Order: sequence, then C-alpha cells, then structure tokens
Amino acid sequence: MLQDEIKKLGDYFRGIEYFNDALIVKVNFPPRWQVYPSIDGSIKPAKSEKAIGEYFYYGDMNKVSLDDIFGLIEETIDANKDAELKIQFLNEKVAELKELFKREPYERLSRLKFVIEEAAKEEKPKRKYTRKKKTEDKTVVAEKTIIEDKKDE
Repeated sequence: MLQDEIKKLGDYFRGIEYFNDALIVKVNFPPRWQVYPSIDGSIKPAKSEKAIGEYFYYGDMNKVSLDDIFGLIEETIDANKDAELKIQFLNEKVAELKELFKREPYERLSRLKFVIEEAAKEEKPKRKYTRKKKTEDKTVVAEKTIIEDKKDE
C-alpha cells in the first residue's frame, strides 16, 4: 500500500509527481549522502537545483513502478546509514588504537592482530519422535525419545 511505503521513508519523503509518463518521487537526504541509479538504469536520481539534499528519483511509468522507486530509495537510505555507522565505528576504534599506541611498546604492538568474533551459534531445539519397539508377543510398544538434531554441525 502506498501509505506504508511513504511511512517507511519517514522524514526523507517529500512528495510524488507524475510528468510526461515519468513517475517521480521527491526525497531529502543529509548533504553528504550518496545516491545511485538502479542497477539496470531504469530509475535515476536527479539533484535538485533549488534545495540542498533534495533529490528526484524518476523512471518511465511504462518500465518501472512506484514500488520499484520506493525500493531503490530504501536501499539508498540503508546503504548510507550503514556507511555512517561504519565511519562512526572506525573513529571509535582509531581513538582506541591511539590510546593503545601511547602506552604499549613497539615490540608488543607489532604482534597486534584484528579478529572479528563470530556470533555464538543458536542451540537448535531437540526434536521429539516416538520409537517403536517390537516385543516377543508381536505387540508394538511406543517409547518416547529425544534426539538432538546435529545436521548443521
């Protein structure tokens, strides 16, 4: 639904227009954000000459839908937010390294390694099944058993 797509864009959304068979979605991004056309080139961004950070994402109505344009805008927002988080994290780590370099001798620093910790694996729930046992008098007795599923290990 169009209203849901507009809500997803939040404060970045500025409007929708239709002109000469082109669908146009107007957005406003922070000044340093990067914008990109779609991979196939069917949707293009154009920078506004009137307002800083204002862009028009447009495409031929016969080739793209509003959903396609909104999807590209969402990808742009996600990519730029991710880049901002990485820059912030990098600056934090640089500050940590500066402190480390101030207090540690070169010999120790030369053994410095960067390691990315892996997330702990989630324990899979145990699955239940009933194992049937045959008895001498040909009667089948059901016995509940719990077995750990170890396929992924």
